[in-house]
Amino acid sequence: MGLSLDIAESERKQAIGVKSLLVLSSFVYALTWVFLPLMVNTTLNRDTIQIVYWGLEWQPGFFKHPPLISWVSEVAIRLFGASDAVIYGLSVAVMLSSFGFIHRLARRYLDSMGAALAVVTLPVLGYYSYIVPHFNHNIALNLPWCAAIWFAYLAIEERRGWAWPLLGLALGAGILSKYTILILPLLFLIHVVATPQHRWVLHSPRVWGAVGLCLLVAGPHLYWLVTHGLGPLRYLSSGAGLSDDTFLDRHLVNPAAALLTMAGMCASLMIALVGGLGLPKLQPARWCSKDRFLLLVGLGPAALVTILSAITGGGLRVEWAASFFLPLPILLLRLFYPPPTPWRINRLLAWTSGLMVAMATTYVLIFTGIIADMDEGKWSRFPDRPLAAAAADGWSQVCNTPVPVIIADAWLGGTASFRLRERPRVYSEADSQMAPWLSDEDIRSSGALILWDQALNGRYRDIDHQDAPRPGEPLDWFPGIPALEARFGPITVLPDVTLDYPGPVAQAPVVLGRAVIPPARPCR
Repeated sequence: MGLSLDIAESERKQAIGVKSLLVLSSFVYALTWVFLPLMVNTTLNRDTIQIVYWGLEWQPGFFKHPPLISWVSEVAIRLFGASDAVIYGLSVAVMLSSFGFIHRLARRYLDSMGAALAVVTLPVLGYYSYIVPHFNHNIALNLPWCAAIWFAYLAIEERRGWAWPLLGLALGAGILSKYTILILPLLFLIHVVATPQHRWVLHSPRVWGAVGLCLLVAGPHLYWLVTHGLGPLRYLSSGAGLSDDTFLDRHLVNPAAALLTMAGMCASLMIALVGGLGLPKLQPARWCSKDRFLLLVGLGPAALVTILSAITGGGLRVEWAASFFLPLPILLLRLFYPPPTPWRINRLLAWTSGLMVAMATTYVLIFTGIIADMDEGKWSRFPDRPLAAAAADGWSQVCNTPVPVIIADAWLGGTASFRLRERPRVYSEADSQMAPWLSDEDIRSSGALILWDQALNGRYRDIDHQDAPRPGEPLDWFPGIPALEARFGPITVLPDVTLDYPGPVAQAPVVLGRAVIPPARPCR
C-alpha cells in the first residue's frame, strides 16, 4: 500500500521545472553540438569552408548565395580567432536564438510547460541536431525565419504596430541569408487575404513601411544581384533544375518523394510525442485566426514548395526545408494533445533524451565514414593540417613571405586558407565569375600558390558544380600548367605531396599537386 502511494505520488511530480528544463536542455544542446563535431571531425563542413573564405572579401553577394552568413562568420573569427569551435559555437548560437523565438510564439498557444516542450523536442529532428555543425545558409536562415514568424504574429494577430518595422528587418536579414525566406511573406499575404478581419493590413502605412525597410536592408545585395548576372538564382536553378526524367517522374514522383523525405525527417518528432504523450487525438475545434496562422506557418512552406515542384517539374533538396518545421511541435501539441500530466511529461522527456542520443550517434556514424555510403568521410576526416603544412612549405620554397593567394578548387583552397595563420585569399578555380574580388592581373602582381588534386577525378567538384560535367568538360577544374602559364607567366612546379586520411574508415589519399606563381617583384 505504501509503495503504491509512493509510485502514485512520483507520477504526480514533474522531473524538472520549466525554467530548469529550458536552461538544462540549452546547455546540453550547446555542449553536444560544439564538442561532438570537435571530437569527430578534422575540418569544417564543405559549405562552411567556402563561407569562411568568402568572409575575407566583405562582398555584398557571392556567385552561389547572399552574404550575411559570411559577414557574421568573419566577425566571429576576428573576435575569437579562426578555430572550428568558434564556427560550431556560432551555429549553435543561431539555433538557440531561433528556439527562443519559437518559445515566445509557443507561449501564445500553450501553457508554460507545453511551450517548453515545443522547444525541447525540436532537437530530435535531424534538421536541428546532426545538421547543426554544418554552418551554412540553411542554418543561418533559421534565425530570421523564426523572428519573422514571431513579429508577423504580433503585427497581424495582436496588431502591435511596433512589430512591423521589426518584421521588415527580419525579412531583409532573411533575404541576405537565403532567398527561401520569400516563402513567408507570401504565406502572410495568403493569411491576410483569407481572413477578413486582417485585410486592413493591405492598406496600412506601417505595412508598406516594413516593406520599404526590408528592401533597404536587402538593397545592396539586390543591386549586386542584378549587376552580377543573377548568379545565385542561376545556381539555385541548377540545383533544382529540370532533369531528363519522364513527365510523371518530374511532376509527380519527384515531388512526392521530396514530401516523403521531409516527413521522414520529422518522423522522430512523432515518435517522441507518441512515445511520451500517447497517440494523437484531434482536440476540440480551435479554428480561430491565430490557429490558421500557426497552421499556415507550420505546414505551408512544405506544401508550397511541393506544389511548385509539381507544377514546374523542378527538383527539391531535403536540406532546403531546414527552416520549415521549427513551428511544427507547437502545431502538433496545440491540435492533438491536451496539457500533459506530470508523468506524461516525464515520459516525453525520457523519449526525447533517447532520441537525442540517437541523433548524436547517427552523427558519429555518418561523419566518421562508418556509414560509408553517406560519403561524408572525405569531407569530415580530411587531412587539413597536413594540407596547410604542404601549402606553407610550397610557397616558402619560392618566397619567404606569407602566402598571399591560393588558386585551387573551393575545398582545397578554402581548407588551406582557414588553417594557415595568414588566411590567404582564394581565387576559386582561377575563375573571375566565382571570385570576382581577384583578377589575373592581381595574381601576376602578388603571386599565388596553386594547389590541385592530381587524381583530377572531380571528387570535390560538387561544392560548386551541382550539375554533372557536360560532354567534353573535364571532371576537375585544373587546366594544366601550360594553360596557367599562358595566363599568369612563368610558374615554378614543386614536388607532389601525399596526404593520408586519418581513420577510422580508409579513404584514398590525396596526391596534392603544387606550383607557385612568383610575384612581379622579387620576394627574397
